[in-house]
Amino acid sequence: MIGKIARLLPLPALLWVLFLPGLDGEGHRLRLDYWPRPEMMLVLCLLAALAWFGVTLPRAWRWSAAVGLMLAAVIGFADAVVVAFFDRDLALYFDLPHVPKLVALFAESAGWGWAWGAFLALTLVLAALLAILAWSMGAASRVLTGKSQAGLVLAAFAAAAAAMFAIGEARVAPVLFRQLAGTWRAFAVFHGLDPTYATRLAAPVLPAGPLPGLKHQDVLLVFFESYGTVVLDDPRFAPQMMPALAAFAQRLEGAGYHLKSNRVVSPTFGGGSWLAHGTVASGLKLDRFLDRLLVESNRPTLPKYMAAAGYRTVDIMPGIKKSWPEAGFWGFDKTYYSFDLAYEGPEFGWFDIPDQFTLRRFEASEGTPGHAPLFAELVLVSSHTPFLPVPPYVEDWNDAGDYKSVSEAEWKTIYHEPDWEHLEVPYVESVLYDLRTISEWLARRDGNALVIILGDHQPPGFISGEHQPWTVPIHVLSRDPDLVQPFARHGFVDGVVPPLVASGAGMESFLGAFLADFSRPPARLASRP
Repeated sequence: MIGKIARLLPLPALLWVLFLPGLDGEGHRLRLDYWPRPEMMLVLCLLAALAWFGVTLPRAWRWSAAVGLMLAAVIGFADAVVVAFFDRDLALYFDLPHVPKLVALFAESAGWGWAWGAFLALTLVLAALLAILAWSMGAASRVLTGKSQAGLVLAAFAAAAAAMFAIGEARVAPVLFRQLAGTWRAFAVFHGLDPTYATRLAAPVLPAGPLPGLKHQDVLLVFFESYGTVVLDDPRFAPQMMPALAAFAQRLEGAGYHLKSNRVVSPTFGGGSWLAHGTVASGLKLDRFLDRLLVESNRPTLPKYMAAAGYRTVDIMPGIKKSWPEAGFWGFDKTYYSFDLAYEGPEFGWFDIPDQFTLRRFEASEGTPGHAPLFAELVLVSSHTPFLPVPPYVEDWNDAGDYKSVSEAEWKTIYHEPDWEHLEVPYVESVLYDLRTISEWLARRDGNALVIILGDHQPPGFISGEHQPWTVPIHVLSRDPDLVQPFARHGFVDGVVPPLVASGAGMESFLGAFLADFSRPPARLASRP
């Protein structure tokens, strides 16, 4: 009897190993959870119940069950990773299409040789685990040959499962149920069975028209990748960030700019930059459902409002490597993709193109003297995960791209082997690089443009840490104080450091406030306290 019971052990042992990865009690860090899962006990209960009824699990069923259990383990692990990195639950319906991009990110960071080796090793390990799992279920089924043995095992494991469920240790089943519910909800939303989003899309919009408060000056909306308030609040980062922000303000104020800052709540955390971009442009707090439905609607957007006010509208997207099907919805006259920027220099980070080169190309293409009023959305990417290699800033902007002034010793430092356990170091370096790049770009720029610099979201959870708010800094600046003053009524304060406490306003509030403020004549703006 003891020998037969021992032959049951490979199955629970293997299931225990499969479901080891999990989250800590706060739900923000990956860890190995050594406490057995009650769902594991239920599998053994099912085998024992079948044996009690005299049913032997057929081979095809064993393999199907093994595939199902492997998928459950992978989904549980993926959910833990997404929560730890992005502070949100896994959403298979939307996240699966991004898997190839993540694989490519790993391959470009680690090298394609390492990537193929890792892929082959992972495939072999998963195949071996699958085969062992199917075999162990067969072995367990063959052991449970009598009603007495099956009944004893069934009672023992049922009691263990009940005890584990009673103390709240179930983690796999809730994830699977949540994915099923999320998939059904996606189906319902996109097939007209859920009216919630249709109601939100039907929310009233402001009429398009002239925006005299802008005085026909350029408007530049700059999205600063992964620029979250954690860089201001976390003692790991603040000692480097505060002097850099002071230098940023000093350089721009010396160039004649007036500057105000605030905090605003992003609709996303750690990733999903397009949700932040779309929220600002649409005036709706986007999630993945609403984002998909929005681009199929005819709702007006910020670029369309700017075009109606007589502006040429352009979008600078160095991170997009092929034509973007939804670009037409947003209403830009011209979208610059990575191939339009024609960068041929050394590669930096996930998107290759350094932000200094992007800004240089933008000015060469759209900054010619005497141009029509311009609205430009510029998406900076040098501070995107994995934050390295960090590009060098070069004093001669004509060298940004060729980097002839960068020495061999500097290149060795730039392309040194990264410490993947401490990516907060290159993260801060990339933010510092962009702060300097932006300040020098604007200081050299002529005119009285209204510039809005806005973080898209906090950096991923492995950088931000636990329990971070979804807030990002926003800076507005112009050489014309009339273009900056309206923001004071929305909680913006003078200088580059925003208030310690956010007003709670989300990015979705930007569009309505912007249109309302600048639809008034400049004289009224100047008269405000």
